Amino acid sequence: MAQGSSGGKPTGPKNNKGSSGGSSANSAASKPAASKPAKGKQQSISRKSVAQARTSNTNNRTQLIIGAVAIVVIAAIIIIGIVMNQKATQVQNAGYGASTKSVATESGGVVTVSNPTAAAGTSPKVIDLYEDALCPVCAEFEAQFGQQLNQAVDEGKLTVNVHMLTFLDPRSFSTNYSTRAAAALLCVAQQDGSQPGVYLGLHSALFASGTQPTEGGSADLTDQQLADLATSKGASDAAAQCITSAQNVAAATAADTSSSATLSAATGGRVGTPTVVQNGKPVDIQPPDWLTTLLAQP
Repeated sequence: MAQGSSGGKPTGPKNNKGSSGGSSANSAASKPAASKPAKGKQQSISRKSVAQARTSNTNNRTQLIIGAVAIVVIAAIIIIGIVMNQKATQVQNAGYGASTKSVATESGGVVTVSNPTAAAGTSPKVIDLYEDALCPVCAEFEAQFGQQLNQAVDEGKLTVNVHMLTFLDPRSFSTNYSTRAAAALLCVAQQDGSQPGVYLGLHSALFASGTQPTEGGSADLTDQQLADLATSKGASDAAAQCITSAQNVAAATAADTSSSATLSAATGGRVGTPTVVQNGKPVDIQPPDWLTTLLAQP
């Protein structure tokens, strides 16, 4: 029994070895089995990486295309805007220059500018123009349409009743510049209105860049400077004396009151400059061809 028992001992170890060998075999066998799924995963990951790379490239190309299209669209909008702005602000009848045939007559503070020597049978259109000498938008209006107005008057196609308003006085350095400038124009109309182009010459000069004071600025023209400007445009010494003596300041104030009331009635209560009125109704002066259209009316 003892031998049997001791003979049984080796059996145990053999079985243990076999068992141990079986574990090694299973472990060894399990390693290749585990490597197969790892390879499959790598291939799957690789395929996903390729797909992601392709998707990323596609997205990048799409973004580049969208960006390029956006740039083209923005550039087109800018170009169109520039072209439209150029058309809207284009100087009409550029190169014509100052009026050479117009004369001016004053009545009740309103100055009528026309060409009485126009060909017989000419029937000029009549407009009322409301401006303030300090108004910066009026300066833009004069820069864009002044030459066209001059030519139309010279050719006998247009008569302009000029109303100088003074509501911007408080915005001037002297607090009364608009009134004094309007008074200067009245002086020239009264003293030298029969001299061709003199009144419109001063009128244009008052709105010229470098001459018109800045609204709310720190300086404006003195009466002497207004007189000097008038004489530089052909006004007489009598007109200059009228300006420096402030002879027409009260008349300019009264004209502002009456013209403001007339303008308010035509516009439904709005008093602003520049404003053009024809036959008691305001004219849309936003289109650059507004005067061409007006002159073409039957």
